[in-house]
Amino acid sequence: MSRELLEVLFFMAAGYLAGSVLFGRLLPKHFKGMDIEAVSEDHNPGTANVMKYAGIPLGLLCLVLDVGKGYLPVLWAVSVVPPVRLLFAGVMIAPILGHAWPFWKEGRGGKAIAVSFGVLLGVLRYSKSVWLLAAIYLFFSLVFVIRPNERRSVYTFGIFGAVSAAFLFFGGLPGICVGNMLIAGVVVRRNWADARLGQRAEDRLGQRTEENWEQERTKDA
Repeated sequence: MSRELLEVLFFMAAGYLAGSVLFGRLLPKHFKGMDIEAVSEDHNPGTANVMKYAGIPLGLLCLVLDVGKGYLPVLWAVSVVPPVRLLFAGVMIAPILGHAWPFWKEGRGGKAIAVSFGVLLGVLRYSKSVWLLAAIYLFFSLVFVIRPNERRSVYTFGIFGAVSAAFLFFGGLPGICVGNMLIAGVVVRRNWADARLGQRAEDRLGQRTEENWEQERTKDA
């Protein structure tokens, strides 16, 4: 086994373990005695739920820590493993996998948004893809608004993965481009079910609104 492969496996293990620390679950339980998965509608131990149910200060702390657990392992790895190497994609995806499917919770983790931004910040020296992801997210949040959040994440990361594939085709760094595509795939997978449920809920709401309008029109007639 080559030294480079051993280094990649080491950083993948370190990244996975860092990612598997679910601050969105641990912080509310420690400081508020709250089970964030039990009180939240989607049972997700994520930053948004911590802000909503445990308060903004604790939510901001969770955000910083979730970003940090993606950023620090990748920043450490990038000084040893060249991002041009395809194997570097494994280093990038490891914290995301740890957050999404932590070994100590039987694979029931978070939706991996904040940690994804942390990973991309870790390779900022070599790639500006974090700004691309942020721009797409802001577009679907402020300009062409998509709800619920899970459906917005599916669209955002789906487009991000497609653009990363195009960059790979036109000569982008293989390790980072493939890493971006893997991140996109995991986040889409983790948000897909709730995105579909959210769409059904909106469809039902729209159907009820239409039915109410028809009833009112019948009464007026």
